[in-house]
Amino acid sequence: MRIVAIRERTVELSSATRNASISFDAMTASVIAVHTDAKKDGKPLIGLAFDSIGRYGHGGLLRERFIPRLLAADPNDYANDNGGIDPHRAWAILMKDEKPGGHGERSGAVGLIDAALWDLAAKATDEPLWSLLATQHGHANASATIAIYASGGHYRPANDIDALRDDVRRAIGQGHRRFKIKIGGASLASDIKRVEAVIGLLERSMSLAVDGSGTFDRDKTIQYLDALKPYPLSWIEEPVHPLDFELHRDIAAQSPFALATGENLFSRDDARNLLRHAGLRPDRDILQFDISLSYGIVEYLRILDDLGQHGWRRERCAPHAGHLLAMHVVAGLGLGLAEVAMDTSTLFGKLTAGVPVNDGLATLPDTPGAGFERTSVFSEVFGGLLN
Repeated sequence: MRIVAIRERTVELSSATRNASISFDAMTASVIAVHTDAKKDGKPLIGLAFDSIGRYGHGGLLRERFIPRLLAADPNDYANDNGGIDPHRAWAILMKDEKPGGHGERSGAVGLIDAALWDLAAKATDEPLWSLLATQHGHANASATIAIYASGGHYRPANDIDALRDDVRRAIGQGHRRFKIKIGGASLASDIKRVEAVIGLLERSMSLAVDGSGTFDRDKTIQYLDALKPYPLSWIEEPVHPLDFELHRDIAAQSPFALATGENLFSRDDARNLLRHAGLRPDRDILQFDISLSYGIVEYLRILDDLGQHGWRRERCAPHAGHLLAMHVVAGLGLGLAEVAMDTSTLFGKLTAGVPVNDGLATLPDTPGAGFERTSVFSEVFGGLLN
C-alpha cells in the first residue's frame, strides 16, 4: 500500500463561550485525509482524522514539513509485514531530523497524521479502531462500551447559569451521568453558584467535576479548595499552571479532592516529568494527556508504558478532548474515562453526538476505523478532502 496524497484543511470551531484561560471565538482545528492506492470493497482506502480542540489548526506545519516528508518516503519504509501501512514506522519518518525536546505545536501536526494512519490501518483490516488496538496491544479490558463524562459548562456572555442548567438537563436526557464544568473565569461566589446550580439538578449516582483551566496561583487554589469542600466533586482539574510541577506537588499534598491534569502536556517527556515531580497520587488522581495533541497513538502507547512503571493503572487515564479517536483509545486500551462535548450543537460536539449513550456509558459502533463516516457532519468536514 502506498500513500498517494494527503489533503488537509482548517475548520472553524468558533463559539461564543470561554473558560478561565481563553475565549473560543476564533478557535480553529485541522482535518486531514490520507489517500492510498489501495481499495476496499471497490472504494478508495482513505484514512481520516479530526483535530483536538483548544490549540488551533496545524496547517502550516502540515503543509511545510510533515506532509511532504511522508509523501517523499519510500513506501517500503512505512510498510508493515502484510503490505499495509505501519503507523509506528510512518511516525519515525515524520519525526526524522526533528530535534529532541522543544515539542511545541509539531506534536499536534504529527498526532493528526498519526490518527489518520490508525484510522486507515483499522479500515484495512475491516474492524473498528478500538478492536485493532485491543488486538495489537492485547488489553484484557478492551470493550466497545466505555464510561464517559459530558464536558462543558463554559462561560456565556449572558444568562450564564440558565444556559448552564439547560446544558446539563439536556445532557441528562441524553443518558449522561457524569459532568464537568468550568471554574475560575468568574468570582469565587459566582463559581459556587454555578456548582450549586448543577448539583441541584443531579440525581443519585450522578457526579460533577470542575475545571480551573490552569489559571490559579497557590493562594487562589487554596481558597477554592476550602470553599468547595462541602460539595461532592469527582475531581478538580488543572487548578494551577500545567508546567508548574512544584506547585502541583504542593497542592496535591493538601487537596481533599482528586486532581486531574495533563491535557496541556504534549509528549512522553512532559508526561514523565509530571509523574516524577508533580506529587500526584496514583490511587485517586487522573491523567488527561491529549492523544491527538501528543504525537498520536504511537507516543501515547509509550506514555502508558511509563505510567505502569510509576505504579499507575490505566483506569486513572481520561484523555482530553471529546473526539472519536480518544473514545476508541479508551475502549481498545482499557482506559478509565472518555470525554465528550456536552453541547452537541457545535461542530465538535456533533462528531460524537451519534454514539449511543445509556446510563453514562457509550457504545462505539462497529464501523471500520474511527467511524467518521457515520457522523452527521461527515460531508461538511471531510467532503472537500476525499477526491
